[in-house]
Amino acid sequence: MDIKELKVAGNKNHPWEYARSRVVNRIVARYLTFDRSKAAWDVGCGDVFFLSKFHETFPAYSLMAVDVAFDDEIIERLSKKYAAYNILFFKNINDVKKVAGKAAVIFLLDVIEHVEDDVDFLKSLACKPFVDKDTLIVVTVPAFNSLYVERDKWLGHYRRYSRKMLTNHIGRAGLSEVEGGYFFFSLLILRAVQKLLEVAVKPKNETGIGSWKGGRAVSFLYEKLLLCDFYISLFLKALHIKLPGLSAYTICKLS
Repeated sequence: MDIKELKVAGNKNHPWEYARSRVVNRIVARYLTFDRSKAAWDVGCGDVFFLSKFHETFPAYSLMAVDVAFDDEIIERLSKKYAAYNILFFKNINDVKKVAGKAAVIFLLDVIEHVEDDVDFLKSLACKPFVDKDTLIVVTVPAFNSLYVERDKWLGHYRRYSRKMLTNHIGRAGLSEVEGGYFFFSLLILRAVQKLLEVAVKPKNETGIGSWKGGRAVSFLYEKLLLCDFYISLFLKALHIKLPGLSAYTICKLS
């Protein structure tokens, strides 16, 4: 989760985060190897929950976490929580140059919507010394600007994206798409209802997914429903039926 949400929540992750980690790992699996010399970077990593789940699928990769919202207290807290994962923490992407080796994959999971000039940010990232033509850059973003709600504003989102917009922005940054799409079709309906309610009723104070208080059974069911949603979309995609979703993604490389 976002560091802003972490400060609200403490230690409880939302089932959406569990489902998204499974979805992203499933999407990238066929592009990655199990080479022990490889490194995985999570830029804008938040509470490093995703990296811990990535490690469970790809244990050979070294893990690097970057977030401008890190402070010494948060790094110490997360280092203790995930001590077994040997994650290296950085407060700034420019500090990464101190570490030798290339990045096999860089994750930007729900990050670039927080950046005012996302194209310039992607250009800057593509020029880093640890990025080469074989580096995969995996981007997920919230989809459809018409569904911008109070939570987007609270989190500091400048925009939401269509697939066309996302493809256009990575192209302008000098990146070429390998694969792209949407996921979590079912959440579109819930977000549309939320948007309508916000028009009719003043929203309460926002806390994001950090306020999740569902029990184990509810969380398990929520996660599995989202995964079913994803696998149904995959099946339909194989039949050339492409569903939209509340999240968009792209996997890209240097052009």
